[in-house]
Amino acid sequence: MKPGEHSWALGSCHHGPLVEPREKDWIAPNSEAHQKLCELILDARWLEDVHKYLHFRSTAELESFHNHILMYASKRFCFTHAVYSSQVFLAALDYNHHINRAPRKKKDGTLQ
Repeated sequence: MKPGEHSWALGSCHHGPLVEPREKDWIAPNSEAHQKLCELILDARWLEDVHKYLHFRSTAELESFHNHILMYASKRFCFTHAVYSSQVFLAALDYNHHINRAPRKKKDGTLQ
């Protein structure tokens, strides 16, 4: 196999053929860098913990949603359970309605 070519025992990569020219050289097989990389990715401790990194998700979306709830149900006021629930439902509907909206732009066309 040439550098940059790879195969999987169970299936294939999610990307298509790599056709863009590379600016960096591939790591040479059996070079010191290649051996160090193999040591790192085949390390037992790394393999135990890698699942944590593969499924990492940013909390930015959740924080954004919580801030949206505060627009409808501020912490400054006291609500009954029914009113608070309805405010949260309204916030969720509004948030979901606008989640895929294009960013707002200035008059000159740049993002706000």
